Amino acid sequence: MKIKCPECGTSYDIKAEALGAEGRSVKCARCSNRWFVSPNDPPVEDTEPNPPAQDASSADETAWEEDNAAEQSAPDDGFEDAANDGAFNEAANADADEAAFDADDEEEGDGQDIEASAHRPKIKINPDKFKKQSFARTRRVLAAINFGRIGSVSVLVGCVVLCALVFVMRGSVVKQAPDLASFFEMIGMDINLRGLEFGDLRTFSDQEGGRPVLVVEGTIRNLLSERNQLPAIRLSIRGTDLQEIYAWTVEPRTRTLDPLDQTRFRTILSDPPPGAADIQVRFIDRDKRQLALE
Repeated sequence: MKIKCPECGTSYDIKAEALGAEGRSVKCARCSNRWFVSPNDPPVEDTEPNPPAQDASSADETAWEEDNAAEQSAPDDGFEDAANDGAFNEAANADADEAAFDADDEEEGDGQDIEASAHRPKIKINPDKFKKQSFARTRRVLAAINFGRIGSVSVLVGCVVLCALVFVMRGSVVKQAPDLASFFEMIGMDINLRGLEFGDLRTFSDQEGGRPVLVVEGTIRNLLSERNQLPAIRLSIRGTDLQEIYAWTVEPRTRTLDPLDQTRFRTILSDPPPGAADIQVRFIDRDKRQLALE
């Protein structure tokens, strides 16, 4: 309910229950004017002009008389409440405005708190993730180490396989690189490029027609699982210093040998040179001459 001071025109908003059923006397907080307000009074408009000074004076006298009568018939506390309601209404309005400003400031100030307390997706810490990362890092390190080991083992295995192939196929290797023959002989490995082998060699001296002769005989065996060409045979007599003293060549009548087959040969040298210590026998390519074998 809105009331207005008839003296200075200051308006106040009060509760209708504060006036009671019969009304009460109120006091203006600005000009200390007192007047009686009834709940049945018509509502006061803000644009209503101030009453004339004469009416205000008569109203003041009437209000003063009524106020005195009311003071005699009502307790002091009631009047003080009415006065306080009217007197501090404007201060309450001012406090309300300040409170409104404070509320605005609090809303503005709480903006960050509201934003901070806004719903955001929670960050879940998964302890297994770090374990997985550590395991993955360890696995990468082990993989790198294993890769180095595997590389070293692969190189070693490759070298072993290569050496084994060279050992098994040393004949083909020497054919392509004859200089390697001395290397294989140095390590005690015979090189048989022809796939033929001498066996049962015998060397002895004899007399024929009253003349000394040197007899050399033995077998030739085919080591291959296929037919093989039979080359000529070169025999050389060497002295004690392993220097060659005399040499001759024999071409067998048989030119080929079946797989894993063998044949015998025999040669006789008349008047062998003196000082013979040993005889070297090896294969050579055939020439156009052919000596008869006994």
